[in-house]
Amino acid sequence: MPPSRFITVLNIFASDLRASVRIAADARSRFQLGMDFVLSRIIGLVPRGQRNRVREVRLRGDIKIRYRLNKGDLHSIREIWFQEIYRLPFDGPSGILLDLGANIGMTSVWLAKKFSFAQVIAVEPDPDNAALVRQNLDLNGITGQVLEAAIGPMEGTVRFDLSEVSNLGKLSENGSLSVPMISVDTIIKKFTVTSFGLVKIDIEGGEQDLFDGPSEWLTCTKAIIIEFHPTVDHVRIAGVISSHEFKYIPAHSFVSDNMDCFTRVT
Repeated sequence: MPPSRFITVLNIFASDLRASVRIAADARSRFQLGMDFVLSRIIGLVPRGQRNRVREVRLRGDIKIRYRLNKGDLHSIREIWFQEIYRLPFDGPSGILLDLGANIGMTSVWLAKKFSFAQVIAVEPDPDNAALVRQNLDLNGITGQVLEAAIGPMEGTVRFDLSEVSNLGKLSENGSLSVPMISVDTIIKKFTVTSFGLVKIDIEGGEQDLFDGPSEWLTCTKAIIIEFHPTVDHVRIAGVISSHEFKYIPAHSFVSDNMDCFTRVT
């Protein structure tokens, strides 16, 4: 390994360890979280029987999270808890949080603990991830429902390509898993939603199909935070959202790591 690369890796290790100490609530949790970040960097050397085991740690603020020794789970913790990429550049939302692409529930928990959401509706097609979403909501006393499905422009059945890295699964014609697809309109009807306080979207490129479809649900949405993936036409999507009386706040314009956001023009 070149010296510069070695120094970079050491700096990442040190940063992850410092962040683990900063957010964890007790010594055991600091050790567990810090060690898992180290192991995630050498996951190929970890016996297969020890990978993906669920662990539980306590975070400051009377929060508990469950995750696996999996690069995807640890990456989600780094982005959400260490970097706080879901900080919002507008007043705190409330009401219902709709989490599209909930993964293992880290964003749902972070947002629900930061803001005054009365209810969380989380959508996640990977069954193993969805199970952890349920556990993480329950562990933290968060009122929520988990829909084990993909989000899209219409109802149907689609193929989902599972990944060993837990946050990289995506819809694919050649996917190994058949999953139901539901629309936001169906969610509105199912839960009798009159308004979403915030819709969070991270669906690995599926945002293109979502916004190319019916967009009436945007009229009952107050704010959106979204990760645009490289495969989508983010300018076109931003135009669709903005046409429903939203102000666009681009990524990295609020703080260095903030996501693309939209808030309703009052």
